[in-house]
Amino acid sequence: MSNDVIKPNIYTYFNYREYLSSLFNYHKVLSPVFSHRYIVSKAGFKSPNSLKNVINGERHLSIDGAERFARAFKMDESERYYFILLVRFNTAVSQKEKEHCLGELIKLRNTLLPPKLRDEQLEILSEWWHTAIREVTALPDFRNSSVWISRVLEPPITPEDAAASLELLKRTGFLRKTETGWQPAEKTLLSDPEVTHVYAADFHRKMIDLGKEAIARFSHELREISSTTLRFSGDDTSRIKKLLQNFRRQLLDFAAGSQNADQVYQLNFQFFPLVKTDRPSRLKKKEDGGS
Repeated sequence: MSNDVIKPNIYTYFNYREYLSSLFNYHKVLSPVFSHRYIVSKAGFKSPNSLKNVINGERHLSIDGAERFARAFKMDESERYYFILLVRFNTAVSQKEKEHCLGELIKLRNTLLPPKLRDEQLEILSEWWHTAIREVTALPDFRNSSVWISRVLEPPITPEDAAASLELLKRTGFLRKTETGWQPAEKTLLSDPEVTHVYAADFHRKMIDLGKEAIARFSHELREISSTTLRFSGDDTSRIKKLLQNFRRQLLDFAAGSQNADQVYQLNFQFFPLVKTDRPSRLKKKEDGGS
């Protein structure tokens, strides 16, 4: 047995396929006779390609299948529970189910992983004010005071939340130390895309809520809130999304070149269907007497 072989830590994974692949390769290094056929047989599956098809993304793993592989790989109780949650998270259809499973996964990770392995960057999307405070630090009248920050934000937050946010931004590298103080750092979130998507969905909901409140909070001279109802081919959806994405990049470039920037604004894009996107097949089914 090689002393350099390290068993993959399940609590560092957010994708069950990646974990199964790493776990299989680990056992393969330990024992050259270890094979897909062997572990599939131990799990009680008939097809020798069951595990390979799951790892390659050719089929999903059911909860029952997850239980079988957990026993076959001799996972302990905590690992088995985390693994089942991984499968539920990766196969969940509803956003609510995904968020619930991710919340449970994060709790386990924070309990069982050492601090250096935890993905604290994701906390940036946990509250709307983290990204706002990151930009506030670059304002010409910025004061390194949690009380000042808490009061300058609209709506205000508590000084305790402001102080905690500053520490989080510094710790995760979204603020960098300069000769004149702290400044926003050019940094992107590094995490599993599916995990980031779930966090981002909650972040967007909070920002949308702020947008609704802004209608009453600010006069129309200080905001631009409008809507347009469009009719176009469903095939053009991706092109319209690219137009919005390009416009967002143009605004980012414009903001980067803005001289004496002394304000922080939030821009939300909302683009969503107002009719059933699968209605042709559904309506035809009902016309034919289906449910």
